Amino acid sequence: MVKIACIGAGYVGGPTMAMIALKCPEIQVVVLDINEDRIAAWNSDKLPIYEPGLEDVVREARGRNLFFSTDVVKHVGESDIIFVSVNTPTKTSGIGAGKAADLSYWESAARVIAQCCHGPAFKIVVEKSTVPVKTAEAIAKVLRTNGDKEVHFEILSNPEFLAEGTAVSDLQQPDRVLIGGKEDADGQRA
Repeated sequence: MVKIACIGAGYVGGPTMAMIALKCPEIQVVVLDINEDRIAAWNSDKLPIYEPGLEDVVREARGRNLFFSTDVVKHVGESDIIFVSVNTPTKTSGIGAGKAADLSYWESAARVIAQCCHGPAFKIVVEKSTVPVKTAEAIAKVLRTNGDKEVHFEILSNPEFLAEGTAVSDLQQPDRVLIGGKEDADGQRA
């Protein structure tokens, strides 16, 4: 069984992974977050976010092939595909303050992925957050520098186009889906 992990259980990660689990019951999907209260809410009848239709999607898939956990090390290490859907706020200090994206959460997620994955393995890491151009190259460098040399990481970009209040319908009938990656054999395999 293919296993997907998603780091980040917020407004993008939670609904996106719930829809993948609903539409692909043969794939195990685990949504991860270090915030225990948020994960507890995803596992309850009172979800941490409100989106019309989301409660029904989660109810149908949760426990079947959709799970919510704080055990990042276990689930990232076991996954074939790792989505990263973390916050990318605007920098508040330093070069680019007030203009550039703060990628510290992304870099932290990449370091966790590098530490959790052991080879030999082929892992697909998907940028789901809104990130600047060339972030994939920076993330690949973090993974290569800090990760097991027997793990091949392939980075894909899959930006989200969800609108608050219509996320579920946007996921059910997207007006566009973009997936980008390297144009070599490994990129095509991913």
